[in-house]
Amino acid sequence: MAGVLLSGVAACSSSSNEPAAPFITAPSSALTSTAPSSSADPTDAAEAQAVALVPTYLQVIDDLYLDASRSLDDLYSVAVAAEATSEATAIGTFRAQGYRQVGRSELVTTSVSSIDLTNDPAASPSPVLPTVVVTACVDVSQVQAMDAAGVSVVPADRPDYLVAQLTVVNIDYPDASSWRVSAAPNSQARSCDE
Repeated sequence: MAGVLLSGVAACSSSSNEPAAPFITAPSSALTSTAPSSSADPTDAAEAQAVALVPTYLQVIDDLYLDASRSLDDLYSVAVAAEATSEATAIGTFRAQGYRQVGRSELVTTSVSSIDLTNDPAASPSPVLPTVVVTACVDVSQVQAMDAAGVSVVPADRPDYLVAQLTVVNIDYPDASSWRVSAAPNSQARSCDE
């Protein structure tokens, strides 16, 4: 979700010249529930576990933008491969520019569009991991990025919502705690219904 704040909230895959900024997330109180570790139907369990990761993922991204002293290694608790690298780059750029985030975003809705529990971690040239694709709508209206002088660097006409398509994979299936975001392209929206 890198760079979503300024161009969406922080621009996950920002191609604009706007500075990268935070994705920002659900309040920590939204993170108190835990995903079920088992279910009669493995598909239902995978869906519940992947959806449960979304607010945690958003929270970690948010925390890294809010607190420049936090280690970017925190990303590996919620993301893998290209997504972790993309986020680390965006957050590093944001910090290097002397920006600071103010406010948090709020997760509004999630929906699952696909589930594939195929698991072949030894596949070549790349592993095949259980995957759940989750669409998340996030309210970013309370999120700002400020420069060193305290001036907002977020365009005044930025839409209030960000819709992200998160690809969530399980790196050690069926371990319920091994779900990670591997990709999170996103777009700005005027509402969650767009």
